[in-house]
Amino acid sequence: MKMQRRHFLAALALLPVLPLAAHAARTELNLGIYPGTGKADVLMGDFRAWAMPFAQALGAAMGAKPGLTLFRSIKSIARSMEGGRLDMYLVPPSVAVAALDHRYSPVARVRDQATGVLVRRKGAAVTTVALTEKESWLDVMARHTLRRNRQDAAQILNLKTQEEVVLAMQRDFAQAGSLRSKLADELVARGEFETWYALPATPDFTLMASNRFSAAEQDKLGSAAAALSPEVIQSLQKTIHSKVTGFVIDKQADYQLIKQAIREAGY
Repeated sequence: MKMQRRHFLAALALLPVLPLAAHAARTELNLGIYPGTGKADVLMGDFRAWAMPFAQALGAAMGAKPGLTLFRSIKSIARSMEGGRLDMYLVPPSVAVAALDHRYSPVARVRDQATGVLVRRKGAAVTTVALTEKESWLDVMARHTLRRNRQDAAQILNLKTQEEVVLAMQRDFAQAGSLRSKLADELVARGEFETWYALPATPDFTLMASNRFSAAEQDKLGSAAAALSPEVIQSLQKTIHSKVTGFVIDKQADYQLIKQAIREAGY
């Protein structure tokens, strides 16, 4: 009986190190990407071709085979993060804020900041504002900006993509809408719409790594992202609606304004 008890206690003593041993033997690095409200309808074949060089570079840094998952909505990627299903996620800033609450940490972010604009039909009295998917960066920052400028009495119409927001304004279902800066500039240049309010700039797409990785491993992944070749960056850019000129290591990016906007929106 004493011998059995000693074996049992010895087995218990080994349990805490099992996850670490399994982690050390990692052969795959699973990455999830939500490309944002401007690219959520990207074709799967195109997505894999454009994003795989990015995943391969990260996998090479860990000596692991890359796995790649495309998410087409915030709700679907939120469920994945809540369950800690993947090793890493590349996500827009409002989703990065949520990832912080699910044991993921930022290891790098795109160099350029997130910028956007509320545009409106020229001279129109705004009664309805078209926004992208709930909890997206364009949604929460537009709500924050409307509240700050005492325009929050307008009815909100949430749609899935920025293209749908543009269409809603063109068909006069909404007199105003929230768009990333590039698309907003293109729309304003056509002459029918004007800049209404600029949205506050914040950190943009962020690479989040599971806290199952050690600090040294997270540093290695951040360094791999920051060292990506121009060819890999240009390929990744095709999958994401935001400007991507490269990555920088930034573990202390300030997401406080986004957190505030999310709280104000009641999400």
